[in-house]
Amino acid sequence: MRILHLSSLYPPHIVGGAEKSVALLAEQLTSMGHQVGAACIEREGVAKTAQNGVSVYRMAHHNSFWLEDWPKYSRGQRLWQKMKQQWNTQIEAEFDRILDDFKPEVVNTHSMVDISTLVWRAANKRGIPIVHTLRDYDMLCGNAAMFRRGENCDHWHLGCKVVNMSKLWTSKWVSAAIAVGAETLNVHVRHGFFDHLPPERRRVIWNGAVVPDSAATARATFDRAQQPVTFGYLGRINIEKGVGTLIDAFRRVGNGNWRVRIAGQAPDTLDEFKRRAEGLPIEFVGWVDPFDFFRELDVLIVPSIWAEPLPRTILESYAIGVPVIGARSGGIPDLIGADNNAWLFNPGDDADLAEKIKGVMHGGRSALPTKEAFRSVVNETQPPRVAEKYLNVYREVTGRK
Repeated sequence: MRILHLSSLYPPHIVGGAEKSVALLAEQLTSMGHQVGAACIEREGVAKTAQNGVSVYRMAHHNSFWLEDWPKYSRGQRLWQKMKQQWNTQIEAEFDRILDDFKPEVVNTHSMVDISTLVWRAANKRGIPIVHTLRDYDMLCGNAAMFRRGENCDHWHLGCKVVNMSKLWTSKWVSAAIAVGAETLNVHVRHGFFDHLPPERRRVIWNGAVVPDSAATARATFDRAQQPVTFGYLGRINIEKGVGTLIDAFRRVGNGNWRVRIAGQAPDTLDEFKRRAEGLPIEFVGWVDPFDFFRELDVLIVPSIWAEPLPRTILESYAIGVPVIGARSGGIPDLIGADNNAWLFNPGDDADLAEKIKGVMHGGRSALPTKEAFRSVVNETQPPRVAEKYLNVYREVTGRK
């Protein structure tokens, strides 16, 4: 089968988990004998290349400014770009040329931040089925997060509706919708997206994850007996990720044989978080190799306040054998288990998180779940398993099932 993926970015250009997941899927499909292409945008267009067996097309973005330069522009300029972007016929023409060159049987679009959904029209007029994977909230929200002023958005704000309403219209060209988490799919359906599709064409497929065998072995053989019970956080350090909630929870926990290692970078400054952590055994370790980081952890904490679709850190943590305490937010309960209350807490509730931490401390290391407890999640996120689920959808929309 000839399969063409489209996402805002593609490795080696990486700013988040979406582009990693798209590349992992594309390369897995290639290894299974399919002809796979991947298109993305760049500051300037680049000629077609081959990358790990995938034909990669890097299009010029044809917007007023590049997506990573947003902080340099005013709110009004960003709003105007978002409005113009939806009628960006130049990117549609670029994608037209890619379709002519690659000749896909199916197009799978992913995160489309700063890509006009007119690309769907380009595929639709050729009769090519479109599968869209929801990896964020860019169909609904100007910042793709549905989070502002410290809270999740509980409705479609007028500003976001104005700049995104055309996506609701163009989404009628989509033949199947996949989401990486159940809540992400539900949010879009509640706002009228993909209501033309039967329920069986709206599915949840988790991301794939790959962890080196050496990382799991290193963690299993690492002697943590002489160190305090070690909790960790890995990701962007900001309010919506719940880092403040994490720090406040440990202040409630009080003195004990524990420590916290916070890895990652802040978009602006760490000063606020360092002030909140003063006097506590909390260390900010900056950028780290994630697999080295997991080795020393007893428990990972994923405290996101915003409805994060499906945190890759949980998948990697489970694959290595580290249990996770997570907020009952977005796709986090999908992985931890909505009925596993001992490891879930209410997002933004530092008192609730503190109780979960105390429960772990009370049980001790010997009571922590082993890797076998996460086996079902690990199995479902193996790249071949994820790719086969996507292939089932491709076969359905192309009539090849």
